[in-house]
Amino acid sequence: MGEKLMLHNKMNKCALAVKMSLLIGAASCALPALAQQQEQAAQEEKVEVIEVRGIRASQEANINAKRFSAAVVDVVTAEDIGKFPDKNVAESLSRITGVSVTRGFGEGEKIAVRGTDPAQNRTLLNGASVASADWFVLDNPSRAFNFTLLPSNLVSDLEVYKSPQADIQEGSLGGTVYLKTRKPLDLEANTVSLQVQNQYSDVSEEWDPQLSGLYSWKNEDENFGILVSLTKQDRTLAREGKEVLGFGRQEVDGEDYWAPRIIGDAFFQQERERETGLVSVQWRPSEQTDIVLNVLDTTLDANNINHNLYTFYNSGFVEDSAVIKGSGIVSGTANNAGSEFAIIDRISYSDAQSYDFEINHTLDSGSKITGKLGTTEAEGGTSRDRYHQFNGTYASSSYDSGLNLSNYVTAGNLETQDDILGRTLDWMQEGSRVMTDEEDYAGLDYSFDVDHGLFNSIKTGVFYQDHTKGQKQDGIRFHWSADSQHVDPVNGPYGVLKPGETNWANQVLGQYTFADFAGGDSYAYYPLMSRANSATLAFPAEAYGSPTARFLFLPNTWEVNEKVWAGYIKGDFSGEGVRGDMGVRLVKTQVESSGYNWDGDWVAASISMLDGYSLLAGAVDSANEGNWNVRYATVDHEYTDVLPNLNLVFDVAEDTLLRFSAARVMSRPDYVNIANQQSTNTVTLTGSRGNPMLDPVRANQFDIAYEWYFNPSSLLAATFFHKDIKGSVLNTVTLETVYDEINDENVEVAITEPANGLGGTAQGVELSYQQAIGDFGVITNYTYTDSDSDQARDAVNNPGSGLIIGSSKHMANLTGYYENDLFSARLSYNYRTEFYNGLSEFGSESYTDSFGQVDASLTYDMNEYVQFVFEAVNLLDEEVYQYHIDKERPTSIYKNGRRFTLGANLRF
Repeated sequence: MGEKLMLHNKMNKCALAVKMSLLIGAASCALPALAQQQEQAAQEEKVEVIEVRGIRASQEANINAKRFSAAVVDVVTAEDIGKFPDKNVAESLSRITGVSVTRGFGEGEKIAVRGTDPAQNRTLLNGASVASADWFVLDNPSRAFNFTLLPSNLVSDLEVYKSPQADIQEGSLGGTVYLKTRKPLDLEANTVSLQVQNQYSDVSEEWDPQLSGLYSWKNEDENFGILVSLTKQDRTLAREGKEVLGFGRQEVDGEDYWAPRIIGDAFFQQERERETGLVSVQWRPSEQTDIVLNVLDTTLDANNINHNLYTFYNSGFVEDSAVIKGSGIVSGTANNAGSEFAIIDRISYSDAQSYDFEINHTLDSGSKITGKLGTTEAEGGTSRDRYHQFNGTYASSSYDSGLNLSNYVTAGNLETQDDILGRTLDWMQEGSRVMTDEEDYAGLDYSFDVDHGLFNSIKTGVFYQDHTKGQKQDGIRFHWSADSQHVDPVNGPYGVLKPGETNWANQVLGQYTFADFAGGDSYAYYPLMSRANSATLAFPAEAYGSPTARFLFLPNTWEVNEKVWAGYIKGDFSGEGVRGDMGVRLVKTQVESSGYNWDGDWVAASISMLDGYSLLAGAVDSANEGNWNVRYATVDHEYTDVLPNLNLVFDVAEDTLLRFSAARVMSRPDYVNIANQQSTNTVTLTGSRGNPMLDPVRANQFDIAYEWYFNPSSLLAATFFHKDIKGSVLNTVTLETVYDEINDENVEVAITEPANGLGGTAQGVELSYQQAIGDFGVITNYTYTDSDSDQARDAVNNPGSGLIIGSSKHMANLTGYYENDLFSARLSYNYRTEFYNGLSEFGSESYTDSFGQVDASLTYDMNEYVQFVFEAVNLLDEEVYQYHIDKERPTSIYKNGRRFTLGANLRF
């Protein structure tokens, strides 16, 4: 499997290289003609390069960019080459007013702007998309950009556009993040920047290297240059957690309350290895022509192993043991509780490549033509997922309000490590789930100055994108004999069998205890599994030599293709005390959503596709075998959007501005919602289905802002924003009749399907203040957001209804810093109140409680070439607490711990 994936990745890279060679070849044909049109200047004009260095200088650059922008925008600038304010770009974004971040495994991953879903915001690198794919097995293919792919030292500065401009790509309901990298002709020849650091994680108790380097060269004529940046970052991650796998309704004293179905005591381990390379080639054949090629390649190996000791609370609680708070049971005791010790060993990864080619040419008339051409591709997920199950039972089990378990194997005897070691291997399986993301794009812009009428410049252009995103999931079943009683815990009593064949599972299941698999040190209170022991005992080469069957997981195998045509016109204007821009963007989107449809149970349908295999004897009525009518189908849909916008800036005084912006914006529905996929479960009587006919979510929005720039490094600002949202994607639930193969009967199943709903509103206030006072400075902001859905709330029959994903009512940042010629220190606090995460993989509502994090950084400049660095993340060791509807009822409690970094930055 690993060799196939390596070959697949190499083929992908070769394909990308071929694409770009064709693109560059086509563009290079035009270069001589462009160059011949220009007269060589007698002397090269020397342009002074002003480097931004230090916290205060960085803040001045940020304020300056914000002040002179026509749009409502916030800017973060690197203090120096290769030194962004945070290790993670998402963390830096979280310090901007109105921007919130989700922190998966203690590190910022995805961002949201102004109370919107992370999937409703776009991220562009040098004005173009970068494909991304998540490594985590429970993540669905999404439009949200995963910032763990992009090391912060690649970024020179970023801009967050909260009001749109016609020449910026559409697709953001909240805001567009515009990341920029450096160009070689902007730096001194032979610029070298090195970072040599070591990071300590206090949960894993491991030190990991963080290495990066940048070299920039240009010729003596300063018209050709190459910049190369390489980064290698490792992280040994460990996370302790307690989890609830879904909530159901249980009766206590004649009333129904929410109660946990399964409680897990989890320990997650991961070895992250990220390697990123960026090559930027820049050529100015004349003063009028500038050509840039950016090539990005990033790989993240994210192998992980998750241990979870599950306890099942489905059989009801001991009388008078259930403690009720709010709408649910927060603690209780169950007799004869089931148990499962589940260990999943995953080979996970996320790779991305991007090739972006841009030509800027200024004509003799002063007008400017920009051509952009590129391709980007990503692949990620879990290429190998080995599942081990060790079952058990308890005489009784209790849990408290902190999800702490007390499991008794016999009356009065708590489960011990020896009891866990004595559990037998009852189930094993292997699978994979891989996501892909690919886009080819091309654009042409033309701008020119005008000296009469309202406008002083006009810009127009066209842009085309061909984007495909999808996923494929499959699984391996190791054979067992027809009279075996082993049952798939998820899919029921299914297996595959060829008559007369022996099988590996019969030789393994029930033959080993967990003691045979355990090994190494344990950070948890229970023993942990050794990967080597698992590979030797359960998954050796002989297991794959025995008859096995790999079959598709039909509900999780699909592909969505979008072709987008966009054209725009934008006019910039300025007059006495007023400036701004106005424009309109016209966009047509064509969607092709492909996936599997079938009749009846998906596992039976999947196995029916395998030539020469049949369902396990007795699992279904043999008369129905082969009648699942599996078909691969494509659904087409298209829509057109007209997106006008206006940005106005009034100079109230020399240092005071008033802004007003109004626009219509749109956000395309998330891929998993428009996937042509379906799934039903005749045991739980639930199911889900995608809806390829979904339209985008659209909004009319406006901003009013006041900004006072009372000195070059100081700002006081207030912004009011309002979004009137239409067509929000909401879940609908309908009852449908499906055939239950196991019981040979028709049953009613509640099918959840997304649909465009009524909409809602998002409005709020952003307040910002920053000022330098001598060697000290303060940067602080606060955001209030009020988001409402027009959908009626029904938590029991339609979980998630009436809720807005990712919206915190209050967010705040406070940073204090000190800086002189040798030393600088920064202490930052980031806070957000609770927010709705969405539905868990078990269909239950999940919320994240209020979270505040303190980070710190210290630097000492030994000289102009060497700087020593100390950084601390999550200094107060805050835990992530998630809950189900009521705060008293936790769904998960995670301890990600603190991280400390020591190292040196070298610059020549």
